[in-house]
Amino acid sequence: MKQSVKEVLHPSIMSSPSWPNRTMDTKPFITQYTSDESNRMQLRVNNGIRSNKYLPVDYDKLKLMAAEKKFSAQKSLLKVKKIEQMSKQSKENLLLKQHKLIWQKEFMRLNNVRKRAQAEVEGHRRQNATEGSGCCRMYEHFDLYEASLDEEFAEFKMNTCDPVWNLREDLQFWIQDNHEGIRMGDPEVVEKHAEIRQTISQVKGQQNSILQQLYNEQKCLEGELSSGFLWEITHGGSETPHIDFAEGIPEEAFDLECSDDELKVTVLQEFIILDEKFRERLHFLEDEHSKILSRGTHGGWSEEDHFCFVVNYDQYPRELNNRRKLIMDRLRRHLPHKSRPELVAHEEWCESNKYFHERKRALVVAWRKGRSELFSKARNTFIEVEIAKELVEVQAEYNRGQKKIRDELYNKVRIWREQKLEAMMLQEKMDARRREEAQEQRRMEAEKEKKRRAHEKEKVQKFSDDRTEKRRKQEERDQERMEELRRLMEEQAVLDKERVNYRKEQLDVKISERKLKEEQKAEDELEKERRLEALREQVRVIAESDRVRMMQDTKAWQAKNNPSEEDEDININKPLFEINTFNSKQITTDPRMRLEAKLREAGLHNSPYARQVMAGVPPPQPPRRDMKSTVFKYD
Repeated sequence: MKQSVKEVLHPSIMSSPSWPNRTMDTKPFITQYTSDESNRMQLRVNNGIRSNKYLPVDYDKLKLMAAEKKFSAQKSLLKVKKIEQMSKQSKENLLLKQHKLIWQKEFMRLNNVRKRAQAEVEGHRRQNATEGSGCCRMYEHFDLYEASLDEEFAEFKMNTCDPVWNLREDLQFWIQDNHEGIRMGDPEVVEKHAEIRQTISQVKGQQNSILQQLYNEQKCLEGELSSGFLWEITHGGSETPHIDFAEGIPEEAFDLECSDDELKVTVLQEFIILDEKFRERLHFLEDEHSKILSRGTHGGWSEEDHFCFVVNYDQYPRELNNRRKLIMDRLRRHLPHKSRPELVAHEEWCESNKYFHERKRALVVAWRKGRSELFSKARNTFIEVEIAKELVEVQAEYNRGQKKIRDELYNKVRIWREQKLEAMMLQEKMDARRREEAQEQRRMEAEKEKKRRAHEKEKVQKFSDDRTEKRRKQEERDQERMEELRRLMEEQAVLDKERVNYRKEQLDVKISERKLKEEQKAEDELEKERRLEALREQVRVIAESDRVRMMQDTKAWQAKNNPSEEDEDININKPLFEINTFNSKQITTDPRMRLEAKLREAGLHNSPYARQVMAGVPPPQPPRRDMKSTVFKYD
């Protein structure tokens, strides 16, 4: 019994010094309150593990159950991971789809630009490549050089690309024939496969060397295009504004004639004052953006990275939803070696640099415009001085008037200068206001981005908290969805009924409109008949009732039965009926008839020009005033 208890109890209790090496005493285990459970526990301890109260444990079965539980848990974990992966893939596909749409728009725009450029080049070549022109020989050399480039490209393709494609086809055919041998491990096939792999690695090395050589040639060509006058030709539309006029007093202003040297010096000094003012504004602008200019033309990045950034950034319009998210995702794909803070900093630099160049360009344009206006003003002033001098030479009494005119002209120049300075100050205030608006817009965008990030974090946290709850409520959502679908179907039925009633009302309106049109048409017919009846009343013959005249013979009957001697001499050539209208000779002598015949022969009788000409030709005789109809005068 002692051995059984020792085997049941924990070894730490057995090894303690307070454990008695004698028969077990159960008195310390007896408490004031006893129950059936405590009694059964005491009996099990006293009986030991050999008692029939204990059942044998099937550890293999327990291991299988544990393995099954572990397998089901692993399977559930794999499902969760698969769902997460599918969610990430769907988001990635959505982003790629949006990038694809934007790139398609950009590709269409670039394709149109390329077609226009090619059309301009072809038009220029057609105009200047004709025989006898000075550029004919040059364009012939261009055609020969283009043909030689095509031949070299075809030869290069035949020597590099075609062998690779042939090798690929041969390898596909060989793999189809020896697939079974490779799988079974045939020594000859395996050795041949190793030789083929070595050959493929050599071909890859050759292709890499060819690509490196082409890359070096590309860099050389880009360097040639970036040097000398080729840079000016290829980068004529650069965004960097430059001053393309000589400062100081222009030579044309020195050539202007003015008899008053003092006035001429004063007016010409205005060019220097104007240049100093604009030069100060230009220096102030450069000092204000010194941090931007200190980072170079590419913001501290390489030319390729900057070009990639600008091209991808300009493809996304500002009114696009999630524009910043799409831009950052696109830049992350194209520039993986750049971190997000670097991209954000370069974006700010690009915006500031663009704003600086826009202000500088506006300043240069205003500078050039001011110099042109000042030159025109000076020329007009000198012309007015010369005119005044001529008047003074003709009349001596206008000597005092000459001084007055000179003072007025000087005051005009001074007033114009003050107006120009005031316009410059207003322009500076407008620029400062635009700069503040741009800063406020950037601040609002930053706050919007911060709020969006906080909102996304809340959404992620909420998703993680509600994921377990969603599983439990899936059945309830399905039931709610069923109710919602039923409600939507009922609403759609009501909507369909309303649409049917609306269509019926529209049909009734159309029928009523058609009836109104028919009634209006009938009224118009009645009105027309009334007017025709009025015309008939005007031309109807009204004769008095005479019974004798009705019963006597007519003049035709009397002429037939009682021929007179005068009627015996009848002119045979006389027309049968008396003509009361125009004859053919009168019609052909009308100039309008002859003009219409000539226009008909030329095929222009139906053109607006013919109608205009015919309307301007007067008739041979003006029409009588009593022939003008007044029936439809008040229609």
